[in-house]
Amino acid sequence: MTAATQRRYATGRARQEELLDAAYELFAAEGFSGVSLRAIAAKAGVSHASLLRYFKSKDDLLLALLSRWENANVAWIEMHADLPRPEALLGLARRNAATPGYLPLFAALTGEAVSPAHPGHEHMKRRYEDVRRYHFEGGDADAARVTAAWDGLQVMSLYLDEVDVASELADYFARTPSTPTRVDLDAYDTSIKDEGLVHLPDPPPADVSGYARGREQRARIIDSATELFAERGFTSTSLSDIAKRVGTSKSSLLHHFGSKDALLAAVLAHRDDVFSEQAGQSAPAREFLRRLVAGARTNAARPGLIELYTVLSHEATAAEHPAHEFFSRRFRWAVDHFTTVFDLLRGSGQIAADRDPRREAIWFVALWDGLQVQWLYDPEAVDVADELRAHLESILIR
Repeated sequence: MTAATQRRYATGRARQEELLDAAYELFAAEGFSGVSLRAIAAKAGVSHASLLRYFKSKDDLLLALLSRWENANVAWIEMHADLPRPEALLGLARRNAATPGYLPLFAALTGEAVSPAHPGHEHMKRRYEDVRRYHFEGGDADAARVTAAWDGLQVMSLYLDEVDVASELADYFARTPSTPTRVDLDAYDTSIKDEGLVHLPDPPPADVSGYARGREQRARIIDSATELFAERGFTSTSLSDIAKRVGTSKSSLLHHFGSKDALLAAVLAHRDDVFSEQAGQSAPAREFLRRLVAGARTNAARPGLIELYTVLSHEATAAEHPAHEFFSRRFRWAVDHFTTVFDLLRGSGQIAADRDPRREAIWFVALWDGLQVQWLYDPEAVDVADELRAHLESILIR
């Protein structure tokens, strides 16, 4: 290679990295679907035609970006192969948190790519396969659970300031014995003192006003919006798209909901109605958790609701997203609620006295969300209900 060729190659590589940096920032802020190649070219200060000399399509650019991201993490792990596994994972978590834009980009793309039609789907599916294999080869029986909770914590940290990913991982490794107990979640020790009941607050009631025909149309609109938000995300779905799916006009849709943000609120409230129905009546803490595990198994028959929650909760990490405050409140509500559950378990001697109920709650919420993400990528490899049960049975002591 001549000196001139080397200079051209170096210049080309530098330009390629500039384009990837620009795409990185825009994808993190707006999601993959909401960003055009022209916007990336403008961000990098080049023409659209110049960008196409390096990347033939937005899909090619995304895959190059994902490869750069994963290769950097793999290289870091290999450089620190002499560290005990928990220390290596904690170091990687700190590195990711300190990399500007990494967590928002991770959240946005992981959520968007759950759709098999997304160009990053197969890449992310392989990523989870590789990560689970890494843990299994290291002797971790809870490979899927550690990976899932880690991912869930990264998303939660973008909503709740109290969640620090590395700190939560460190606490988990510190409180998890090498040979955990395995107590049957379904078993009940009659000597356990009365622990009180878990009461799940009802979500805001749905608007059931109006004539039956109007309520039926609202329900159809919510169902269609649910499908499209799950398939494409909120940002990339227009009111016209929803109206077309329903078979009505945009003006008719606006008559029922007033705005796209109001429709999103109705969709999210509908999903919480379904969750509330699963939770059932008040029950002792252990029975409540058993019902939730059973509900997680039932959810497998309704992947659209899981996909909706995953796509929107990952997309809405941006503070300006209309659902950001909703998910901030919902994560806070979930952590507060499960803190009460684990506090009741600790008070009745069913988990160890030195376990912090709030940390247990944060881990459990993150674990559940992360498991659902892995399940959406590979339903045959991950059983959400089995993994939730295994986690709970590993911390119960009676």
